[in-house]
Amino acid sequence: MKVFSSLAGRLVSSLILVTVAVGLVAAGTGSITLHREINEAMDNSMQEAARRLLPLVIDDMFGREASQSPRRLGEAVSDDEGGRLIFQVRDAGGRVLMHSHDAPAEPLTAELAQGFSEAAGWRIYTEPAVSGTILIQVAELDSRRNEETLEAATGFLIPMIILIPLSALVAWLTLTRFLRPIATLRGEISARHGDNLAPIRTEDLPSELAAIAKSVNSLMRRLHMALDAEKEFTANAAHELRTPIAGALAQTERLIAETSDEAARKRPRQIKAALSDLAGLSEKLMQLARADAGVAIAGKPADLAAVAALVVADFEQHGQNRGRLRLEASDQGKALAAIDTDALAIILRNLIENALRHGAEGGEVVVRITDDARLSVINQGPVASAPGGLVKRFERGGTRAEGSGLGLAIVTKILQQIDATLVLTSPASGRRDGFEATIRFPPRSVSPA
Repeated sequence: MKVFSSLAGRLVSSLILVTVAVGLVAAGTGSITLHREINEAMDNSMQEAARRLLPLVIDDMFGREASQSPRRLGEAVSDDEGGRLIFQVRDAGGRVLMHSHDAPAEPLTAELAQGFSEAAGWRIYTEPAVSGTILIQVAELDSRRNEETLEAATGFLIPMIILIPLSALVAWLTLTRFLRPIATLRGEISARHGDNLAPIRTEDLPSELAAIAKSVNSLMRRLHMALDAEKEFTANAAHELRTPIAGALAQTERLIAETSDEAARKRPRQIKAALSDLAGLSEKLMQLARADAGVAIAGKPADLAAVAALVVADFEQHGQNRGRLRLEASDQGKALAAIDTDALAIILRNLIENALRHGAEGGEVVVRITDDARLSVINQGPVASAPGGLVKRFERGGTRAEGSGLGLAIVTKILQQIDATLVLTSPASGRRDGFEATIRFPPRSVSPA
């Protein structure tokens, strides 16, 4: 059914149906015309045969003695038109005087009238001679005529039956060739996304498709301007917020330190927690702005294990994370991937931070790097429903833990730039609980050390 869902398939099938319909109508009208013309030609043949036989019949009759029973004409005399025609010679009273060797001895018609007539499946022509005293009748079976018409119509239909699939093949190849620019334009449009808004080339496209491509280019220019404005605003806002937030945090910590009453410290501590969340959100917005700007393209491949070790060590410096992280790397050699080192660090920080924050309290987090440069971060904790939807911006699962909902969105945005994929599964592989985030780098970006 895929053939009929394409434009080329629909056009070819429509052309075939129209061709078959026109061919059938042409065959029907042609057969009627052909039947009429064949009848006229055969009638003329019968007339000519009767007139050629008249001298022979008269000579044969008057050159012999009269006989009471009808005589047969000799085969040499009656062998006309390849045996299609039969002959009878009758007198004015209707008695059969002579007949061809394959004609019946009984009269073909009850009445004798000059011209053509039909009787008992025969087409009969009567020609008078010798002042109407002798009449010669030439007859031919109607079935023979129908057979000739059928053979002629078959000869007309067979080429059409052969040509229909041939014409369909030619039409399919022709349409496929002429519709190739549409497939090219479709591929160009499908290749455009948030990180690729380059204009589509219109020089090699037909004028109709070039107009569509120009409209798409205009739309992408407007979209590019809107995205640039959004990225610039996000980056500027996050950058400008960092300094006042840091100042407010410093003032809050000083206020807490200067307050001796434990009850009075409750409000400053709440303010500090809110400012810390705001600082974290600002940092995530900065990372998102860098991801939107394209930071994943690498000058040289990154060592996954080395970068992971640095990030894990940084997390271990915080007391609440000490002893919770375990790095599993292959001993077969370095696993390299074509990604910027800073971008890889941002990815790891977000995945590990999510695993620590949303996993079981005190649960272990495993950072695993396999021989084929596959990077996984696995934690312990409750099973998450529909983990694939968590990659949307500001999307948070059914958890009460603090977070901005931007971590996995940042990871996905960076991985899109190198055609890598993020696979989220819950429960984790080989477990009944937990959450696993696995990065699969494209084969062309993975290289052994």
